Amino acid sequence: MQTPDDFISLASQMRAQREPEPEAEVPGLAFEEEPDEPYAIEERELVREVRLFRARIAEALEQTLRTLLCDIAAEVLARELQLAPADIAAIAARVLERFAQEEPLRIRANPGDAARVDCGIPVVEDPRLPQGDVAIELRDGAIVSSLGLRLDAVLTNLAP
Repeated sequence: MQTPDDFISLASQMRAQREPEPEAEVPGLAFEEEPDEPYAIEERELVREVRLFRARIAEALEQTLRTLLCDIAAEVLARELQLAPADIAAIAARVLERFAQEEPLRIRANPGDAARVDCGIPVVEDPRLPQGDVAIELRDGAIVSSLGLRLDAVLTNLAP
């Protein structure tokens, strides 16, 4: 394959751009080269600043992604709960099972959920609790199992 006489390959063009042309000497002018040391210090500081900036960006991105993941999960969960309410009986049973050693006295649930909870201990309607949340009163205090806390636990377990 023949190439025209004025053909210049891309590789030779790139090489020419990387190789600096020699400086022409001007008669009567002599330039002293400045020591590289001040530039080396500035370069190290610049590299350090760039690394810190990248670390800050990575941290901000990680936090933003976590927030975005939580927001998306909450929206999906809210839509699902509109289609089918939370299985409050199963939630109450899991919490009772987990804290069975603590001698549960009663369960508090939202009035809309209380009728669906049947777990062998008294159920009290509590309008202060949102639907999907339960509180178990123990001899030494109370345990609240809120939808937000359960969602946070799930998202925390998913995080790398």
